[in-house]
Amino acid sequence: MFEEGFASVEGLRLRYRVGGEGPLAVFGHGLLGSIEQLDAGPAWGAILERVRVLLFDARGHGQSDGPEDPSAYTWEALGLDMVRLAARFGGEPAILGGASMGAGAALWAAVERPAAVRALVLAVPPPLGPPSMRGEDEHRAIQALELLAAVIAAYGLEQTAELAKNMPGFAATPEEAEERAAWLRAQNPRTVVHAIRGLLQAPIHDPEAYRTIRVPTLVLAHEGDGLHPVRAARLLASTIPDCTVRVAPDPGYWQRHPEAFVAEVRAFLNRVG
Repeated sequence: MFEEGFASVEGLRLRYRVGGEGPLAVFGHGLLGSIEQLDAGPAWGAILERVRVLLFDARGHGQSDGPEDPSAYTWEALGLDMVRLAARFGGEPAILGGASMGAGAALWAAVERPAAVRALVLAVPPPLGPPSMRGEDEHRAIQALELLAAVIAAYGLEQTAELAKNMPGFAATPEEAEERAAWLRAQNPRTVVHAIRGLLQAPIHDPEAYRTIRVPTLVLAHEGDGLHPVRAARLLASTIPDCTVRVAPDPGYWQRHPEAFVAEVRAFLNRVG
């Protein structure tokens, strides 16, 4: 279904997977994720009939290279990586999108490199706008990420994973705790702290900048998640002229129901042509 390889982007070796037919669609994963986070299984087939999909490990994630410097993990750096990958694969303008961090990178590109963007598909966008716009649940979620970075820096990934398994709220079941601990251990030990701290410190656009986005936009959100608040989806709906928002009832809905995710994306692609 997908071909895999590595591409050099600004001196960084980034892993990618590409497959399908039609105009290029580049999709990025979330913070501490990888290509595997985007796996929709057989459901991908309905999208690959319409577009050529390019997935990639962001800098410092998965099997991709990454600098050991927080200043290298900004929305600008991530957005430029996405635009440069699209150009390398002959897809400019391209459909850009992603989940969480990937959504933020695509948004940066739509504001700063509009000629490179044909449409946007944004899944569970991160907290947008200044800190004053954030709710209490958003502040708590961001503080949890800051704490995670501090613990990894102090104790390393292995010990952090063991400590996390016993933290309240880390997982609902022992099996889930083991899965999440394994996910933590799989992070790049050289770049994980820099990636978290860099992104949390990175400046983000003033919401008024989103009014300049003139491409069709699909936003898939879910309730009950401080790191991916519905507020962000509604903010985009109020500022981007052609914006469709779909809100699921609970966190993880779109991952647990890939057929629903694919159906929304397919319908959006049919509408925008």
